[in-house]
Amino acid sequence: MSNASSSRNRWMTPAPKAPLRKAAEFMKRSDVWARIGLCALTAAILYVVMFGWEEPFSYRVRQAPVRDLHANTSFLYEDYKATVEKRDRVRRNFLCFYANDPQELGDLRLALINDVFKIKQQEFGEIEKSNVWSKFFPADANDESETAADEESFNLFREAIAADEELATLRSAIDKAFLEIDKHGLLEDLAHENSQGSMEEIEVYPIGNFEDPHRVIVSQVRIAEVADDLHRRLVDELGKESAVITDSNLVAQRIFDWLKPQLPTTLSWDEPRSKAGAEEAVRKVETVMKQIEPGDQLEQQDVRVIDLRGIKAGLPLGSEDIRLLRSEHAAKVRSEGLGVKAIRSMMFFGLFTAIFSMFCQYLYYRDRNLLDDLKQFAVLLGLMLVTLTLAWVVSMNVEWRAEIVPITIFAMTVAIVYHIELAMLLAAMVSLAFTVAHGFGLGEFVILTAASSTASLMCRTIRSRTKLVNIGMIVAAVVFPTVIGVSFLLGQPLAWALVTDALWFAGGAGVAGLVMTALLPFLERLFDIQTDISLLELSDANHPLLKELVQRAPGTYNHSINVASMGEAAAEAIGANGLLCRVGAYFHDVGKLRKPEYFIENQAGGPNKHDDLVPTMSTLVIIAHVKDGIEIGKKHRLPQRIIDLIEQHHGTTLVEYFYRRAAKQLESQIGDEAVTPLDDSDYRYPGPRPQTPEAAVMMLADTVESASRALREPAPARIESLVREIAKKKFDDGQFEECNITIKQLNTIQESLIKSLNAMYHARVKYPESQTA
Repeated sequence: MSNASSSRNRWMTPAPKAPLRKAAEFMKRSDVWARIGLCALTAAILYVVMFGWEEPFSYRVRQAPVRDLHANTSFLYEDYKATVEKRDRVRRNFLCFYANDPQELGDLRLALINDVFKIKQQEFGEIEKSNVWSKFFPADANDESETAADEESFNLFREAIAADEELATLRSAIDKAFLEIDKHGLLEDLAHENSQGSMEEIEVYPIGNFEDPHRVIVSQVRIAEVADDLHRRLVDELGKESAVITDSNLVAQRIFDWLKPQLPTTLSWDEPRSKAGAEEAVRKVETVMKQIEPGDQLEQQDVRVIDLRGIKAGLPLGSEDIRLLRSEHAAKVRSEGLGVKAIRSMMFFGLFTAIFSMFCQYLYYRDRNLLDDLKQFAVLLGLMLVTLTLAWVVSMNVEWRAEIVPITIFAMTVAIVYHIELAMLLAAMVSLAFTVAHGFGLGEFVILTAASSTASLMCRTIRSRTKLVNIGMIVAAVVFPTVIGVSFLLGQPLAWALVTDALWFAGGAGVAGLVMTALLPFLERLFDIQTDISLLELSDANHPLLKELVQRAPGTYNHSINVASMGEAAAEAIGANGLLCRVGAYFHDVGKLRKPEYFIENQAGGPNKHDDLVPTMSTLVIIAHVKDGIEIGKKHRLPQRIIDLIEQHHGTTLVEYFYRRAAKQLESQIGDEAVTPLDDSDYRYPGPRPQTPEAAVMMLADTVESASRALREPAPARIESLVREIAKKKFDDGQFEECNITIKQLNTIQESLIKSLNAMYHARVKYPESQTA
């Protein structure tokens, strides 16, 4: 019967819940969905920022492809050689601007008429001495036959223009012959070169009137070519006046002989307007495009030598290569359908689902407080979002390698605000997300992880702002060989391009240290954190609270200094923040400033205020110094971590002295029916209990320092017994249940406190003088 009963009971035992049921119940929780929503929102923003539906462009300047590159899709790309040739043709055919100043031609004709007047008024002998006629008839003076012909020609010319009417007709004919020359101008040769404009035609405008240019053939203005045309026009115009001017051919020849050697240059090259016009014409030239088909080897023209070259394996990419590859990438993205984009979008969200899952699992098992605190969880996601966004933006410049800057700053920030382990994990996740989403390879991930891990590990203690600069230099020293080594192992040639890349990464790490130095004060205020730098600033003896403590409560000040020394040593012994413990100890009793005379260390042997008070009132006065300390700390803007130490340094311990005093009074009243039982909760501090190892250390250091003063003979054995008794009492009272401290650490704290107290109460040699006294 018993066997049957036990069998029945076994089958009636409730079965454990199935994993799917557990998961279903877990997903019903609103706080879980709040965190899932934050992760989804972060992923959605990154999806938009990173163009998660597009294939990433993963090529960078100085990167050497591991294979020859061929087109994956058809696309149009600039035919650089044909474009340059077209632009050169436009530049060579551009009509340069020349300004025409016809004033010199008018002056020349006036000088001609003046010499004609002289010939008309003087005889050959007179005119010969003045060399005026030699301009009209350039003859050889040593040839007698030419001299005779010269005189004959002079007489014929003089007869042809003897009358005033003939002279006026001559003037009119010369002006008509110069009409075209006045309009177009004259020059010896073009002032511009073949590469600067057309050598066949120019644009001529009257000087001072740029708005009225006209096209002119160069042969119409070059003096060497215009001279014969001028002679023909003189003959034609004077021939029309043969009824007035006899022997018009002779007159035309003499006039031409005078003019030809004196024809001036009236055209000047307007270089600024010509160059500006040529550049404008070149800018308007449309780019010549060529069709590249799938499978064609990608070739890029060198802009300096106009030489086609393929993008070969092992050759570093240049900026022109990147332009070509970007064109191919853009064409490929445009050709992708909605189905491909949907699949890529799913993969993108899958990546961040995996990353956020790892992130949440780590927090669940290793740092539950950050997961439970929705605000802190959102801050961490926000930091990841900002970091990835900045890294993506700066990486759009393919020549820089600046993505290392925001990722290194992110790692340093998390290490300082939270802790190193979390910083290394999150930085690795951010590096992974950036590398995969950007299409980079393993090398990029290793480099970014090496930089962020080094920066995180170096942020263990920050006691000066120059430490952050030094961290940047150390990270740079680590990154430089890492870039060269990893890249070489992954197939990059050992060339100057690889060294340049390593210098870019190392320089970015150094910049991250400098930027972090400037950001640190803002991060301290934003996240309410205390680095060693801010803690050292608080430990200054000139702090207003410490100065007031010295003046109004010197005994409390001396007690705080001793607790600080003991607490720092004990905290460092267990790997806690010793500096935080020391600075917190300086301020842990500032609440006693409200009523310093009610605390024994400030009474200096005078009357005890508590003699006139009942135990319950005395307890209220003693306990109030915690609440007063919190108010004073907030008033003086002490950091929250220091205020937490003020609040927790007594936990929920019992004010034993007054509790025992009340108990004795209660015992003396036994037999009286009106006696109310003693409730120890009325004699306990309000708490909370210590939440951190530093608060636990301060509680013990504060208690043993105060208790040791009551020892009449503080021998080492008595000190050890006192410390261990106090520690056991606190432990049994449950004061260390919420601060994540181990028995081993508790024992280490006791050993450190015993050592410190023995140093404080060490024996001294008695000198003869003191013995006599």
